[in-house]
Amino acid sequence: MTPAVPEGGLTARRILPFWAPLAATWLMMALEGPFLAAVIARLPDPVFHLAAFGVALSLALILEAPVIMIMGATTALARNRASFRKMRRFTYGLSALVTALMALLLVPPVFRWMALGLFALPPEIAELTWGAVALLLPWPGAIGYRRLYQGLLIRGGLTRRVGYGTAVRLGTMGSVSLALAAAGVPGALAGAGALSAGVLAEALASRLMARESVRRVLAREESELAPLTYGSITAFYYPLAASSVLTLAVHPLMTFFLAQGRNPVESLAVFPVVRALVFLFSCLGLSYQEVGIALLGERGEGYPALRRFALGLAAATSAVLGVLAFSPAAEWWFVAVSGLS
Repeated sequence: MTPAVPEGGLTARRILPFWAPLAATWLMMALEGPFLAAVIARLPDPVFHLAAFGVALSLALILEAPVIMIMGATTALARNRASFRKMRRFTYGLSALVTALMALLLVPPVFRWMALGLFALPPEIAELTWGAVALLLPWPGAIGYRRLYQGLLIRGGLTRRVGYGTAVRLGTMGSVSLALAAAGVPGALAGAGALSAGVLAEALASRLMARESVRRVLAREESELAPLTYGSITAFYYPLAASSVLTLAVHPLMTFFLAQGRNPVESLAVFPVVRALVFLFSCLGLSYQEVGIALLGERGEGYPALRRFALGLAAATSAVLGVLAFSPAAEWWFVAVSGLS
Protein backbone atom coordinates (compact mmCIF):
# COMPACT_ATOMS: atom_id res chain seq x y z
CA MET A 1 0.00 0.00 0.00
CA THR A 2 1.08 3.60 -0.48
CA PRO A 3 3.21 4.93 2.40
CA ALA A 4 1.04 7.22 4.51
CA VAL A 5 2.02 10.61 5.86
CA PRO A 6 3.49 9.78 9.28
CA GLU A 7 1.50 10.56 12.38
CA GLY A 8 2.58 13.94 13.73
CA GLY A 9 3.21 15.34 10.27
CA LEU A 10 5.85 14.99 7.59
CA THR A 11 9.34 16.34 8.34
CA ALA A 12 12.67 16.43 6.50
CA ARG A 13 13.97 13.75 8.85
CA ARG A 14 11.13 11.47 7.71
CA ILE A 15 11.41 12.38 4.03
CA LEU A 16 15.16 11.73 3.87
CA PRO A 17 15.21 7.94 4.51
CA PHE A 18 12.39 7.43 2.00
CA TRP A 19 14.08 9.57 -0.66
CA ALA A 20 17.70 8.49 -0.12
CA PRO A 21 17.46 5.05 -1.84
CA LEU A 22 15.70 6.64 -4.81
CA ALA A 23 18.35 9.36 -5.00
CA ALA A 24 21.07 6.71 -4.87
CA THR A 25 19.31 4.88 -7.70
CA TRP A 26 19.25 7.94 -9.93
CA LEU A 27 22.85 8.80 -9.04
CA MET A 28 23.96 5.35 -10.11
CA MET A 29 22.07 5.81 -13.39
CA ALA A 30 23.69 9.22 -13.81
CA LEU A 31 27.14 7.65 -13.52
CA GLU A 32 26.48 5.73 -16.76
CA GLY A 33 26.98 8.82 -18.89
CA PRO A 34 30.38 9.93 -17.52
CA PHE A 35 31.62 6.33 -17.44
CA LEU A 36 30.67 5.54 -21.04
CA ALA A 37 31.92 8.91 -22.29
CA ALA A 38 35.26 8.24 -20.60
CA VAL A 39 35.46 4.77 -22.21
CA ILE A 40 34.56 6.07 -25.68
CA ALA A 41 36.99 9.01 -25.36
CA ARG A 42 39.86 6.55 -24.88
CA LEU A 43 39.01 4.44 -27.96
CA PRO A 44 40.00 5.16 -31.60
CA ASP A 45 38.37 8.17 -33.31
CA PRO A 46 36.80 9.49 -30.09
CA VAL A 47 35.38 12.69 -31.63
CA PHE A 48 33.23 10.88 -34.20
CA HIS A 49 32.16 8.16 -31.78
CA LEU A 50 31.29 10.55 -28.95
CA ALA A 51 29.26 12.62 -31.40
CA ALA A 52 27.40 9.57 -32.77
CA PHE A 53 26.77 8.20 -29.28
CA GLY A 54 25.43 11.56 -28.14
CA VAL A 55 23.02 11.82 -31.08
CA ALA A 56 21.79 8.23 -30.61
CA LEU A 57 21.27 8.76 -26.89
CA SER A 58 19.35 11.99 -27.55
CA LEU A 59 16.96 10.08 -29.77
CA ALA A 60 16.63 7.25 -27.25
CA LEU A 61 15.90 9.71 -24.44
CA ILE A 62 13.06 11.48 -26.24
CA LEU A 63 11.53 8.11 -27.16
CA GLU A 64 11.96 6.95 -23.56
CA ALA A 65 10.18 10.05 -22.25
CA PRO A 66 6.58 8.78 -22.62
CA VAL A 67 7.28 5.72 -20.43
CA ILE A 68 9.62 7.21 -17.85
CA MET A 69 6.81 8.27 -15.50
CA ILE A 70 5.23 4.81 -15.37
CA MET A 71 6.88 4.33 -11.99
CA GLY A 72 5.07 7.31 -10.49
CA ALA A 73 1.75 6.28 -12.03
CA THR A 74 2.07 2.72 -10.72
CA THR A 75 2.96 4.03 -7.27
CA ALA A 76 -0.24 6.07 -7.23
CA LEU A 77 -2.72 3.87 -9.09
CA ALA A 78 -1.88 0.15 -8.68
CA ARG A 79 -4.10 -0.40 -5.63
CA ASN A 80 -5.47 -3.92 -6.20
CA ARG A 81 -5.65 -6.75 -8.72
CA ALA A 82 -7.91 -5.01 -11.22
CA SER A 83 -6.05 -1.70 -11.17
CA PHE A 84 -2.63 -3.36 -11.40
CA ARG A 85 -3.69 -5.46 -14.38
CA LYS A 86 -5.01 -2.38 -16.18
CA MET A 87 -1.81 -0.49 -15.34
CA ARG A 88 0.27 -3.40 -16.63
CA ARG A 89 -1.61 -3.57 -19.94
CA PHE A 90 -1.36 0.22 -20.28
CA THR A 91 2.42 0.01 -19.73
CA TYR A 92 2.90 -2.81 -22.20
CA GLY A 93 0.85 -1.02 -24.85
CA LEU A 94 2.70 2.28 -24.40
CA SER A 95 6.09 0.52 -24.41
CA ALA A 96 5.20 -1.33 -27.62
CA LEU A 97 4.16 1.96 -29.24
CA VAL A 98 7.38 3.82 -28.46
CA THR A 99 9.47 0.80 -29.50
CA ALA A 100 7.64 0.74 -32.84
CA LEU A 101 8.37 4.46 -33.30
CA MET A 102 12.04 3.83 -32.59
CA ALA A 103 12.07 0.97 -35.11
CA LEU A 104 10.46 3.29 -37.66
CA LEU A 105 13.38 5.71 -37.27
CA LEU A 106 15.73 2.91 -38.28
CA VAL A 107 14.06 2.43 -41.68
CA PRO A 108 16.85 3.65 -44.01
CA PRO A 109 14.88 6.36 -45.91
CA VAL A 110 13.46 7.74 -42.65
CA PHE A 111 16.83 7.69 -40.92
CA ARG A 112 18.60 9.34 -43.87
CA TRP A 113 16.00 12.11 -43.91
CA MET A 114 16.42 12.69 -40.18
CA ALA A 115 20.21 12.30 -39.85
CA LEU A 116 21.44 13.79 -43.13
CA GLY A 117 18.57 16.16 -43.82
CA LEU A 118 17.08 17.38 -40.54
CA PHE A 119 20.18 17.13 -38.32
CA ALA A 120 22.68 17.64 -41.17
CA LEU A 121 25.10 15.14 -39.66
CA PRO A 122 28.29 14.27 -41.50
CA PRO A 123 27.83 10.90 -43.28
CA GLU A 124 30.39 9.09 -41.11
CA ILE A 125 28.62 10.17 -37.92
CA ALA A 126 25.20 9.33 -39.37
CA GLU A 127 26.35 5.77 -40.13
CA LEU A 128 27.66 5.25 -36.61
CA THR A 129 24.49 6.79 -35.16
CA TRP A 130 22.28 4.30 -37.04
CA GLY A 131 24.18 1.37 -35.51
CA ALA A 132 23.99 2.87 -32.03
CA VAL A 133 20.23 3.52 -32.31
CA ALA A 134 19.70 -0.05 -33.51
CA LEU A 135 21.48 -1.38 -30.43
CA LEU A 136 19.34 0.88 -28.24
CA LEU A 137 16.09 -0.53 -29.66
CA PRO A 138 15.30 -2.51 -26.44
CA TRP A 139 15.81 0.64 -24.34
CA PRO A 140 12.29 2.18 -24.10
CA GLY A 141 10.46 -1.13 -23.68
CA ALA A 142 12.81 -2.36 -20.97
CA ILE A 143 12.50 0.95 -19.13
CA GLY A 144 8.71 0.85 -19.20
CA TYR A 145 8.72 -2.74 -17.94
CA ARG A 146 11.10 -2.18 -15.05
CA ARG A 147 9.49 1.10 -13.96
CA LEU A 148 6.14 -0.69 -13.69
CA TYR A 149 7.59 -3.08 -11.11
CA GLN A 150 9.70 -0.41 -9.44
CA GLY A 151 6.46 1.50 -8.86
CA LEU A 152 5.07 -1.50 -6.99
CA LEU A 153 8.22 -1.62 -4.86
CA ILE A 154 7.90 2.07 -4.01
CA ARG A 155 4.19 1.68 -3.23
CA GLY A 156 5.15 -0.99 -0.73
CA GLY A 157 7.89 1.19 0.81
CA LEU A 158 10.66 -1.07 -0.60
CA THR A 159 12.68 1.76 -2.11
CA ARG A 160 16.01 0.07 -1.35
CA ARG A 161 15.19 -2.69 -3.80
CA VAL A 162 14.92 -0.08 -6.54
CA GLY A 163 18.51 0.83 -5.74
CA TYR A 164 19.59 -2.81 -5.84
CA GLY A 165 18.18 -3.12 -9.35
CA THR A 166 20.09 -0.06 -10.48
CA ALA A 167 23.29 -1.51 -9.03
CA VAL A 168 22.71 -4.56 -11.24
CA ARG A 169 22.22 -2.24 -14.21
CA LEU A 170 25.38 -0.26 -13.50
CA GLY A 171 27.49 -3.37 -12.96
CA THR A 172 26.21 -4.98 -16.15
CA MET A 173 26.71 -1.81 -18.17
CA GLY A 174 30.25 -1.33 -16.90
CA SER A 175 31.39 -4.89 -17.49
CA VAL A 176 29.77 -5.12 -20.95
CA SER A 177 31.24 -1.78 -22.07
CA LEU A 178 34.75 -2.78 -21.02
CA ALA A 179 34.37 -6.20 -22.64
CA LEU A 180 33.16 -4.68 -25.92
CA ALA A 181 35.94 -2.10 -25.88
CA ALA A 182 38.53 -4.83 -25.28
CA ALA A 183 37.06 -6.81 -28.18
CA GLY A 184 37.62 -3.87 -30.52
CA VAL A 185 33.98 -2.86 -30.95
CA PRO A 186 33.74 0.79 -32.13
CA GLY A 187 33.13 3.26 -29.32
CA ALA A 188 29.58 4.40 -30.19
CA LEU A 189 28.42 0.81 -30.63
CA ALA A 190 30.13 -0.33 -27.43
CA GLY A 191 28.39 2.44 -25.48
CA ALA A 192 24.94 1.74 -26.93
CA GLY A 193 25.27 -2.03 -26.51
CA ALA A 194 26.35 -1.62 -22.89
CA LEU A 195 23.39 0.67 -22.12
CA SER A 196 20.90 -1.83 -23.55
CA ALA A 197 22.48 -4.75 -21.69
CA GLY A 198 22.35 -2.79 -18.44
CA VAL A 199 18.70 -1.77 -18.67
CA LEU A 200 17.62 -5.29 -19.68
CA ALA A 201 19.44 -6.71 -16.63
CA GLU A 202 17.78 -4.11 -14.39
CA ALA A 203 14.34 -4.93 -15.80
CA LEU A 204 14.82 -8.62 -15.00
CA ALA A 205 16.15 -7.86 -11.51
CA SER A 206 13.23 -5.50 -10.77
CA ARG A 207 10.70 -8.13 -11.81
CA LEU A 208 12.33 -10.75 -9.59
CA MET A 209 12.52 -8.42 -6.59
CA ALA A 210 8.88 -7.39 -7.03
CA ARG A 211 7.50 -10.95 -6.94
CA GLU A 212 6.08 -10.62 -3.44
CA SER A 213 4.69 -7.16 -4.21
CA VAL A 214 2.95 -8.59 -7.29
CA ARG A 215 1.45 -11.43 -5.25
CA ARG A 216 0.14 -9.01 -2.64
CA VAL A 217 -1.49 -6.65 -5.11
CA LEU A 218 -3.05 -9.53 -7.08
CA ALA A 219 -4.55 -10.88 -3.85
CA ARG A 220 -6.16 -7.53 -3.01
CA GLU A 221 -9.77 -7.46 -4.20
CA GLU A 222 -11.33 -4.63 -2.22
CA SER A 223 -14.13 -2.83 -3.98
CA GLU A 224 -13.62 0.73 -5.14
CA LEU A 225 -16.09 3.56 -5.50
CA ALA A 226 -14.41 4.55 -8.75
CA PRO A 227 -12.74 1.55 -10.42
CA LEU A 228 -9.66 2.37 -12.47
CA THR A 229 -10.27 2.62 -16.22
CA TYR A 230 -7.95 3.21 -19.14
CA GLY A 231 -9.50 6.64 -19.48
CA SER A 232 -8.67 7.54 -15.88
CA ILE A 233 -5.14 6.14 -16.27
CA THR A 234 -4.65 8.29 -19.36
CA ALA A 235 -6.04 11.38 -17.65
CA PHE A 236 -3.69 10.85 -14.69
CA TYR A 237 -0.68 9.92 -16.81
CA TYR A 238 -0.90 12.49 -19.59
CA PRO A 239 0.46 15.47 -17.55
CA LEU A 240 3.30 13.32 -16.20
CA ALA A 241 4.25 12.08 -19.67
CA ALA A 242 3.94 15.57 -21.19
CA SER A 243 6.25 16.99 -18.53
CA SER A 244 8.80 14.25 -19.21
CA VAL A 245 8.61 14.71 -22.99
CA LEU A 246 9.07 18.48 -22.70
CA THR A 247 12.03 18.00 -20.36
CA LEU A 248 13.82 15.42 -22.50
CA ALA A 249 13.00 17.08 -25.83
CA VAL A 250 15.86 19.46 -25.13
CA HIS A 251 18.35 16.74 -26.12
CA PRO A 252 17.35 16.26 -29.79
CA LEU A 253 16.67 19.99 -30.00
CA MET A 254 20.21 20.75 -28.86
CA THR A 255 21.54 18.10 -31.26
CA PHE A 256 19.78 19.89 -34.13
CA PHE A 257 21.22 23.30 -33.27
CA LEU A 258 24.71 22.02 -32.53
CA ALA A 259 24.79 20.26 -35.90
CA GLN A 260 23.92 23.58 -37.61
CA GLY A 261 26.45 25.68 -35.66
CA ARG A 262 30.18 26.23 -35.63
CA ASN A 263 32.49 23.23 -35.19
CA PRO A 264 29.53 20.83 -35.32
CA VAL A 265 31.47 17.57 -34.95
CA GLU A 266 33.46 18.76 -31.94
CA SER A 267 30.36 20.33 -30.37
CA LEU A 268 28.34 17.13 -30.79
CA ALA A 269 31.23 15.21 -29.23
CA VAL A 270 31.45 17.47 -26.18
CA PHE A 271 27.69 17.73 -25.60
CA PRO A 272 27.14 14.22 -24.14
CA VAL A 273 30.03 14.79 -21.73
CA VAL A 274 28.58 18.08 -20.48
CA ARG A 275 25.06 16.62 -20.34
CA ALA A 276 26.30 13.68 -18.28
CA LEU A 277 27.87 16.02 -15.73
CA VAL A 278 24.75 18.16 -15.38
CA PHE A 279 22.59 15.04 -15.07
CA LEU A 280 24.60 13.98 -12.01
CA PHE A 281 22.99 16.92 -10.24
CA SER A 282 19.58 17.18 -11.91
CA CYS A 283 18.89 13.49 -11.30
CA LEU A 284 18.49 14.24 -7.58
CA GLY A 285 15.49 16.39 -8.42
CA LEU A 286 14.10 13.75 -10.78
CA SER A 287 14.36 11.17 -8.03
CA TYR A 288 12.18 13.37 -5.81
CA GLN A 289 9.07 13.11 -8.02
CA GLU A 290 8.06 9.69 -6.74
CA VAL A 291 8.61 10.89 -3.16
CA GLY A 292 6.09 13.67 -3.73
CA ILE A 293 3.55 11.26 -5.23
CA ALA A 294 3.96 8.74 -2.41
CA LEU A 295 4.07 11.11 0.58
CA LEU A 296 1.77 13.96 -0.43
CA GLY A 297 -1.17 12.45 1.44
CA GLU A 298 -4.82 12.09 0.50
CA ARG A 299 -5.56 15.76 1.25
CA GLY A 300 -2.16 17.23 0.44
CA GLU A 301 -1.16 17.39 4.11
CA GLY A 302 2.46 16.51 3.27
CA TYR A 303 2.88 19.35 0.79
CA PRO A 304 4.51 22.03 3.03
CA ALA A 305 7.28 19.69 4.20
CA LEU A 306 7.81 18.30 0.69
CA ARG A 307 8.08 21.84 -0.70
CA ARG A 308 10.64 22.91 1.90
CA PHE A 309 12.75 19.82 1.23
CA ALA A 310 12.55 20.40 -2.55
CA LEU A 311 13.67 24.02 -2.25
CA GLY A 312 16.62 23.01 -0.10
CA LEU A 313 17.54 20.28 -2.55
CA ALA A 314 17.36 22.69 -5.49
CA ALA A 315 19.57 25.24 -3.75
CA ALA A 316 22.17 22.67 -2.69
CA THR A 317 22.53 20.95 -6.07
CA SER A 318 22.69 24.27 -7.94
CA ALA A 319 25.36 25.57 -5.58
CA VAL A 320 27.57 22.48 -5.89
CA LEU A 321 27.28 22.44 -9.70
CA GLY A 322 28.14 26.14 -9.75
CA VAL A 323 31.27 25.58 -7.66
CA LEU A 324 32.35 22.77 -9.98
CA ALA A 325 31.71 24.83 -13.13
CA PHE A 326 33.65 27.91 -11.97
CA SER A 327 36.64 26.29 -10.30
CA PRO A 328 39.72 24.28 -11.37
CA ALA A 329 37.65 21.16 -10.67
CA ALA A 330 36.05 21.64 -14.11
CA GLU A 331 39.32 21.03 -15.93
CA TRP A 332 40.03 18.00 -13.73
CA TRP A 333 36.62 16.56 -14.56
CA PHE A 334 36.67 17.14 -18.32
CA VAL A 335 40.33 16.28 -18.97
CA ALA A 336 41.45 13.79 -16.33
CA VAL A 337 38.13 11.98 -15.73
CA SER A 338 36.26 12.37 -19.04
CA GLY A 339 39.35 12.01 -21.24
CA LEU A 340 38.75 15.09 -23.42
CA SER A 341 41.64 16.93 -25.01
